[in-house]
Amino acid sequence: MISSVNHALQTTWWLQVRPMPSLRHRDAFIQLLASATHILRDVDGSYVTGVQDVLTAIRKAPSLTEAVLSEVDRMMEELQSASRRVNDAAAETSGPVALFVPGFGVRAQELARGLQGMGAKVITLCHQIPFNPEDEDGIRRSSMLIVGDGVLNDPEAIPFISKIVMTSESDALVVLVVESCPLTFEQRRTATELGQVRILGLDDDIRNLRSLFRSRNRDIEIEGYRVLLLDDSRTDAYLARKFLTEEGLIVEHIQHPSQVLEALSRFRPDVLVTDFHMPEANGDVVASIIRQDRDATIPIIFLSRESNAEKQLLALSRGADGFVQKPLKRGAFIKALKSIISRSKGLESRMRRDPLTNLLNHGQFMASAATVLAEGPPSSLVLIDIDHFKSVNDTFGHPVGDRVLVGLAEVLTDSLRTDDYVGRLGGEEFGIVMVGANPSQAKMVVDRLRSIFTAIQFQSEDGTSFSCSFSAGVAILNVSVKEAHRAADEALYSAKRSGRDRVEIALLG
Repeated sequence: MISSVNHALQTTWWLQVRPMPSLRHRDAFIQLLASATHILRDVDGSYVTGVQDVLTAIRKAPSLTEAVLSEVDRMMEELQSASRRVNDAAAETSGPVALFVPGFGVRAQELARGLQGMGAKVITLCHQIPFNPEDEDGIRRSSMLIVGDGVLNDPEAIPFISKIVMTSESDALVVLVVESCPLTFEQRRTATELGQVRILGLDDDIRNLRSLFRSRNRDIEIEGYRVLLLDDSRTDAYLARKFLTEEGLIVEHIQHPSQVLEALSRFRPDVLVTDFHMPEANGDVVASIIRQDRDATIPIIFLSRESNAEKQLLALSRGADGFVQKPLKRGAFIKALKSIISRSKGLESRMRRDPLTNLLNHGQFMASAATVLAEGPPSSLVLIDIDHFKSVNDTFGHPVGDRVLVGLAEVLTDSLRTDDYVGRLGGEEFGIVMVGANPSQAKMVVDRLRSIFTAIQFQSEDGTSFSCSFSAGVAILNVSVKEAHRAADEALYSAKRSGRDRVEIALLG
């Protein structure tokens, strides 16, 4: 429901109201916002609050001045982010699914069952039996295929898996589960015939598989993304636009290369799809112009009837990320688009996230806290520090310590709302921005998380069981991020001095 409402709001704002901010368009957008709040009246969360905030802001403004437009631009981008967070939360049950091909390893079967037990939809496909028609939709939506490394010894199964991967709209990632010993070079070469492969080694467990499944689903989700389409042919543009909007993308079409810089600044697209051969300037020239700006990292896709591979490569060297041949075929076009957006999102994620825990890194966490402070309701900032973590590393080794860090990260991500921000700030210190929660409410939540974490039994390499605890400090986020961080840090160390394994609220003033 939120996805459909968001698509209507984003399309209307960016393609109708924003380019022509007339009183008539303003009033029509107010009616649409009012309808949206009515449709979502029984839904809770930051998205609904955001819609109400936009409605209030536009109603209060007698006219759409540049200042008002800029403010609503910001609010609409926040709405888009909130919609994506809702999509991410629903992805494991309503979005892409995981496929499992049995018969090639016990460990692969255990991991597939574990993933299903965690709430993911897993479809089992036997390579000796034709597809069940009921499973075809799931195969098309699949983001991952799990199979044991025994498949590398079965020449009949490899084409079967390759066919499944090609049927998937997102080119499903093949997760090859190692059963007993590391793969040789020859085995890895055989694995390349399966498609895009990720090896799950002997040290990996269900948590690694779940993390991979989540990140894969997040990276291939494109609904609600904004596409700037540059094509001088109305006929070709109509077909491209049709394919894109059917995927839930918001599309703005321009016909002239000279319009591209203004459209990039105003529409703020996530990807540019451009014809290659145009009278005013070819697509490679447009790409070169865009890349002149240091921070211009937008993915660019060329559309062309050019079939010469050498010329395609030369064109790509000018700054594009993909090349799709005309006349457009929906499957190939959407696959290329998803692949390029996925790579772009994956790169962005690596820049923003801690590689061990997949939480926000220090810089991104602080930036998110600043955004909440500037744009959101009064909130709370929480600092968490694992008690006696140095002794865990000293006693059991750093690999075991890493498992403790990942364990806490999973408790936080599984238990908190999608609206909240969670980061690893360094070492054994974590941070949470609890949006809209006062310190007392935040303390109650973090105390519950503390109890969950303390109950976890970790195991060392020699099988010794042990548990850990954490201490936390909570402060209100209402003046500055620096001040909230300082106050939460003082509360954290007060909790440490008072015996650890507790949560304390910073004193006001």
